[in-house]
Amino acid sequence: MYILITGGSGLIGEELISGFLKKKCKVHFTCTSIREGERVIKKFNTKYLKYSIMNINNKKDILNFISINKNKKFTNIVHSARSLKTLQISKSMSKILSNFEKEFLIGNILPYALFETYKKSLKNFVFISSMYGIVPPNKNLYSDGYSRSAINYGVAKSAQIHLTKELAVRYANLKIRVNSVSFGGFKGRVNKSFLKKYAVMCPLGRMLDKSEAFEPIWFLSSNMSEGTTGHNLVVDGGWSVW
Repeated sequence: MYILITGGSGLIGEELISGFLKKKCKVHFTCTSIREGERVIKKFNTKYLKYSIMNINNKKDILNFISINKNKKFTNIVHSARSLKTLQISKSMSKILSNFEKEFLIGNILPYALFETYKKSLKNFVFISSMYGIVPPNKNLYSDGYSRSAINYGVAKSAQIHLTKELAVRYANLKIRVNSVSFGGFKGRVNKSFLKKYAVMCPLGRMLDKSEAFEPIWFLSSNMSEGTTGHNLVVDGGWSVW
């Protein structure tokens, strides 16, 4: 396999890189800075890992990445990229609209562009989606209700799940499988107070550990799931059940 992972320098991105390298795959990842890219390269120290810089908030930068790398023969793409900047709450209408546009650019337009670019060599495409693409946030999880919960994130993730289905049926004749994984919240990004609240509200009584990220992605990326396409695999500790 020749894997492209967007957002490879993030918490989950690095777990995916580690997992795919252990499976003897060749991995190419994107990140937003040379510093982050070199840090990840140094961490894994293998000739089977390369990276490219791509500002996921900028259409021109996305097109530049595609122009430079259009001849690569990626067999698998895992879309893991996300931006915390688009989740910042603002009272400025200009900023609100900008964040909505950028969230859809990152979650839907970028992966669609990558799919169209590499569909001749592509075998599997996996979106890393979210439980918030299935259910809206519970205001009881946040100390100030919804005032810090960006609405554009869940709306874009919901559209991403539908994009999964659209691509799956439209390109099934090319033998490309397209699936998504709706993860719950991961530890490592929140404080102890949030962890306790989340635990009470989640059937499994905890947030996910980053070590739990790779296996669902591997399942959908490998021949273990040859009969699966257009599916949204929910890995959220039961959060979306109630």
